[in-house]
Amino acid sequence: MRALVFSALCLSALLSGCASKPFMPKSDYPPDPWVKGYANPDDCIGGEKLAAINFELPSYPRRAFRTGRQGWVILRLDVDASGATQNVRVERSLPAGMFGGNTKAAAKKWQFHPPAEPLKHCRVLIRYQLGGVSLGG
Repeated sequence: MRALVFSALCLSALLSGCASKPFMPKSDYPPDPWVKGYANPDDCIGGEKLAAINFELPSYPRRAFRTGRQGWVILRLDVDASGATQNVRVERSLPAGMFGGNTKAAAKKWQFHPPAEPLKHCRVLIRYQLGGVSLGG
């Protein structure tokens, strides 16, 4: 019986160490960029022309979560006639190198309602703040 209780306590202690810890910010969230300030008149901006069918936000990178980092990414992408994303690229991100790759990988899977004509140079802001991910406006 003691062995069973001891085993249960050991398992409980082991599993409690695996539980995710709450996000503890160790950096300030950098002010959002003015996305329209980066745009040309013919560019599409985030939600103005894009209607999502499949739009899963990226997950918070483990390293950034563990170290309490916050930031944002401006993506540029095109949307073809079928609504698929093309030419996904990181235009700017803060901090550099922390969130861009994760965001780009997620955006390549996005699917939008087919536009009347293909959209070029769409800009989308993704925020990584307080341990969560959100779409910028």
